[in-house]
Parts: sequence; structure tokens; C-alpha cells
Amino acid sequence: MAAHPTPAITRDDLVAGLHARRVCYLAPTPAGDERVVSDEELILGLARSKDSRLRFALVALLLRHPMLSDAVERLCAQAHPPAVLGELRKRYLAALYLQRLWRTRLRLAFGDSPLIPERFTAEFRLPSPEVMHGEMGLQRLTEHSPYNDWSSYEQLVDLLIEQPCSRA
Repeated sequence: MAAHPTPAITRDDLVAGLHARRVCYLAPTPAGDERVVSDEELILGLARSKDSRLRFALVALLLRHPMLSDAVERLCAQAHPPAVLGELRKRYLAALYLQRLWRTRLRLAFGDSPLIPERFTAEFRLPSPEVMHGEMGLQRLTEHSPYNDWSSYEQLVDLLIEQPCSRA
């Protein structure tokens, strides 16, 4: 008997995975019938998504759960398309710098959490996250985007901290 292929992860599955991990500013609110995804499936699904809000949510996930940074490192060591690897690294770096930049605000909202380890900075020729509390690194990271990623990252921190489930 042939094994049934695993169904593709949908946007609703990804949003439900985020909600389950207390990143709940994206709609729709899960209905309860979504596929349960592992941490690595969620991270990879977010990085592969065509929806920029989901790709940015990878940063929020890492800010809320810095211990998932090791999963990003493991995924980057695997064979994935270059665009996906680039997305994983870029969002990891954004979370790294934002965590240093907004450390006090994040601590007040979510309590103490471990620092995201410095990775990928040399590869992108970016400064240490300790330089100017991450501001210089984030500025240099966002300079290469045709969009206003700086503003998007600032908004992401606000959304994460002010989301309905942040203190529940």
C-alpha cells in the first residue's frame, strides 16, 4: 500500500502555527482544523511564502522564541533553494538586530529571554549586533531592499508587543 503524500502547508496552517507559538497578530484566527506544523516546518514555510507578511512573521517568531534560532541554523545547513536560504538568513539577521535594538521593550513585554546568537553577519559583511545596539546592522541590512524594510521591521515590533495574545 502506497504512503499518502503529506499535504502542502497552507497559509492558514502557517498562521495557526504562529498563533500556537503566541505570535498572533496575523489573521485569520485559527479555526482549529489546520495542520499542526513542527518548528522547522513553520520556519521553512514562512521563509518560502509568497506573502511578505508571513516572511516578516519569521522575524517576530524569532523575537518571541529566540531558542528557535538553532532551527534556522540547521535549516540553513540543509539543501534548500538559494532564495529560501537567503530569506532565512535575512530574517534571522533582522531578528538578531531588532532584539538588541528593542531589548528593553521586548523584556518588558515578554520577560527575560536568551539572546539570539550572532550568525551570518560575516557572510553579509554586517557589523556585530552589539554595535549601536543593533541599529547600524539593521540599517545596513535594510539598505539593500527596494522597499522600506526599516519601517516594516519597526511596525513588526509594535504589532508583536501590542498583539491580542501577548499578555494572555
